[in-house]
Amino acid sequence: GELTVRVTNLSEDTRGQDLMELFCPFSAVTCCHVAIDQKTSMSRGFGFVNFVSREDAQRAINTLNGYGYDNLILRVEWATPKPN
Repeated sequence: GELTVRVTNLSEDTRGQDLMELFCPFSAVTCCHVAIDQKTSMSRGFGFVNFVSREDAQRAINTLNGYGYDNLILRVEWATPKPN
């Protein structure tokens, strides 16, 4: 299945396309999604990136966790599996 990484501490201006550009150098990224507040159209500060390979996802986590982006420090970790 797909491997999902959760990214938090994103700025309000960050969109899925920005995450794609940030994570693409590591590997095949299948999907990037940033949570958007429906009322304000601003980012809610977190998003998800789906990877094909566990090694690539782990490398992205190791490299980008704590990375300075848009004056904020990114937090990148494995997304918790959704309960059934």
